[in-house]
Amino acid sequence: MVMGAGAVGGYFGGCIAERTGTKVTLIARGAHLEALKENGLIIRNGEEERRIKVRAYEDPQRVEKPELILFTVKSYDTEVAIKQIEPAVTGATQILTLQNGIENYPKLVDAFGPERVIQGFCKIGAGVAEPGIVEHNAFGSVTVGEQGGVVTGRIKKVEALFDEASVRVRISTEITREVWLKFSWNCILNMVTAAADITVEKIFTDKEGEQLCYRLFDEVQSIAGMEGVELKHEDGEQIIESSKKLTGFETSTYQDRQKGKKMEYEAFTGAILRLADKHGLNVPYNETLYALLKLIDRDG
Repeated sequence: MVMGAGAVGGYFGGCIAERTGTKVTLIARGAHLEALKENGLIIRNGEEERRIKVRAYEDPQRVEKPELILFTVKSYDTEVAIKQIEPAVTGATQILTLQNGIENYPKLVDAFGPERVIQGFCKIGAGVAEPGIVEHNAFGSVTVGEQGGVVTGRIKKVEALFDEASVRVRISTEITREVWLKFSWNCILNMVTAAADITVEKIFTDKEGEQLCYRLFDEVQSIAGMEGVELKHEDGEQIIESSKKLTGFETSTYQDRQKGKKMEYEAFTGAILRLADKHGLNVPYNETLYALLKLIDRDG
């Protein structure tokens, strides 16, 4: 079952439904749900279109007890979605979160226990172009791992499923640190592109944009250290320098702003501010960015 079949859940759930013998059900709502029911899921990549027959519902309770739940809702929907899937979760169910941020995995663990929840993240450039249609532009990989770095049977099963679906999948023995690296990328690139209303490479048109990215990383690095996660200066360099090559890349929060949708900044800059308050640290660049995003979100 895919809980939150938008761009991320739709793409990966669609690949599994199309290429494996697994029975897949997408949980969606509104016009997107109606299009999925009527026309199936369409994954578009350039000129190529793949139409995939799927089952789609709004209520997770309509689904027979799933062995695996891909949990891919936006961070601000996490608490509601947890309550919605509770009746569908049994002792045999595994929940794989591919959500952004660092706060969702602990919420799922609190609700279902660590033995039921797998931490992961994805790298993908995709969006819902129109109801029922996922536009896939770049990447499309999944990383999963256990907190202790052990490669368990459940992790191998997830790896085998994505591998069968022709999705690039990797098992990490340092999943916490890698989630923080992805979180850092989002705190910088997702947030700046959303605030400035630009695609990624345009951040680096002027030196001030690049300097802002490094200042934001410095603050995230300080917070990570207080949380027991080591991020190095080289990590920041890799994040920022590699992003300069992403010509025309639209981050998810930039896409949300373009569509007038609620933006996910609480999961990124908001989380940094909450941790800064917890540890008594000053994060002026993230504070300013948060204030701007809140103003933009309110106006939207």
